[in-house]
Amino acid sequence: MALIKNRKFALTLFCIAALYSTWGVVYLSIKFALVSFPPVLLSSIRYMSAGSIFLLWSFFIKKDRALPAKTQFITIFFASCMMIVIGGAFLNISGLYINSGTIALLMGSTPLWMVVVSWFLGYDKKPSASVFAGLIGGFIGVGVLAVSTGILGGSNAVLGIITIFISMAGWVAGSIFLKHRHSDMDMIKSLGFQMVTGGLIMFGISFLTGEWAGFDISEITLKAFLSTLHLIFFGSIIGYTCYVWLLYNTPTHIAISYAYAEPVVAVVVGALFGGEPINRITIFACVFIIISVFFVIRDKK
Repeated sequence: MALIKNRKFALTLFCIAALYSTWGVVYLSIKFALVSFPPVLLSSIRYMSAGSIFLLWSFFIKKDRALPAKTQFITIFFASCMMIVIGGAFLNISGLYINSGTIALLMGSTPLWMVVVSWFLGYDKKPSASVFAGLIGGFIGVGVLAVSTGILGGSNAVLGIITIFISMAGWVAGSIFLKHRHSDMDMIKSLGFQMVTGGLIMFGISFLTGEWAGFDISEITLKAFLSTLHLIFFGSIIGYTCYVWLLYNTPTHIAISYAYAEPVVAVVVGALFGGEPINRITIFACVFIIISVFFVIRDKK
């Protein structure tokens, strides 16, 4: 029993670390990839590729070729529509109008919405004072970080903000549903069906909205291509898998706490690879956010 607990604890720490680090760079990769790919098509390629890898693994390596039952498919379809189609496609669309830092800031309110809605619907117990303090503190820290780094600019900001909140609504709804309605299907195979289903839906949307008309495969830049590979392997295969595992195996406030780490990672990546300056207020905000995340994930209730 102790070995199982230690293994789960180690896996939880690994998933948290992987999620914090991989999804913190996703917004920048989306920005680079959008130079060559239309937003909905990009999301379709990302999830169909990752989902196909998962299904190939399940079918040919694990020899599990059983198709989802009706109830399992309903869960997969709803989660795909909410998290991958609405959450993923609108996230990409927002990248056309606002910068990656602003996106990370706005997504910083996701933990508050997720925890409060789960509690309101009766899925989770009332969050402890420690969790509430950490959630509110993290959101304040993200706000200070935004002001100190000046990431609130960008043309067509209102449209970008609207698309982010649509993405967030889909993500929160799908996450809550998936956490409390997931089936006994193997998680990797379930994720494969989710991603392929969502990817196919977005492929159809991309075609019907005319995105293909302005897309030229010969004009794909190396940076956009590598960014797309990063989205597939680090954003979806590693990041999305770790997130869903945390949803299944940890309290909601732990699984969703990644949204506070993303702006911190974005600042560090920007300083290391983009030459962006870091001042004392920025350092203070990052430390404040890290402390807030500690209060969120240390709670044992």
